[in-house]
Amino acid sequence: MTKIKNMKGFSYPTPTGVSSVVGDLPWHFGTEHLGIIYRTDPKSIKKFLPEPLKPGENPDLVFVEFGKWYSLWDNELDMPYINPERTVYNETVIWVGSSYKGEEGKTCIQTWVDKDFSLARGMYMGFNKRLGETYKTNYFSENPKMSELGVGSKLRGWTTSHGERLMEGTLEVTEKIEYNELPDLINKPLYNIRYFPSIEKGAPPSVCELVTLNMENFQKGDVWKGKGTFEMYSASFEEYIKLAPREIVGAYYYTNGCTITGGKVLHNWV
Repeated sequence: MTKIKNMKGFSYPTPTGVSSVVGDLPWHFGTEHLGIIYRTDPKSIKKFLPEPLKPGENPDLVFVEFGKWYSLWDNELDMPYINPERTVYNETVIWVGSSYKGEEGKTCIQTWVDKDFSLARGMYMGFNKRLGETYKTNYFSENPKMSELGVGSKLRGWTTSHGERLMEGTLEVTEKIEYNELPDLINKPLYNIRYFPSIEKGAPPSVCELVTLNMENFQKGDVWKGKGTFEMYSASFEEYIKLAPREIVGAYYYTNGCTITGGKVLHNWV
């Protein structure tokens, strides 16, 4: 008789763990981001933050990232060679500032990804993920008609899901800045909500936790700043339009990376 403790893999466990959709911690990430920061109605942000979370020190700020991610899990570091498709995904994330017991952070309101392992892994970490497509400008300097990324470059990102265009942002680069000049909201710690409903009708959720993530080996890349635009479009089964932009604060293109070793439960609602 097989016992669950003898099965292997982070999730889901199998006899060998080879077919788990997500491999073992720690997880390693490198990212490229086109990011737009804007102001919206602070009352709308507040509705997305359940107690004991509270709005952050800038309660009207929203940060949207159109990104390309390169990821590995620790038990298969040769994945770029074994199956390159399982190391890269595209993602759009909506962040808002938040605070917990007076400590500033940020919380993911919604994210759209195009790979199953990112979708599943994100839910384990407390990211509200759905399937969708992210498209972002990429420049390749060896192409004779593509200039290198720099002052004067123009970049665009947009997001679609289930056949609907959701949002679009642009950046026209005006200067290169240091990584520590990025807005504080971008580098705040994460306050995520892990939520898994019970299979029993009427029962409380099986998991309902406020968590933060442990990040190590942080890598900082180049940062480009400039003039930005951002627009949201109505969609049938989306709520992000409640965070529609009122004023663009800044636009950036940057790269970074880190290792996530796990997390910590800050509050349990169950």
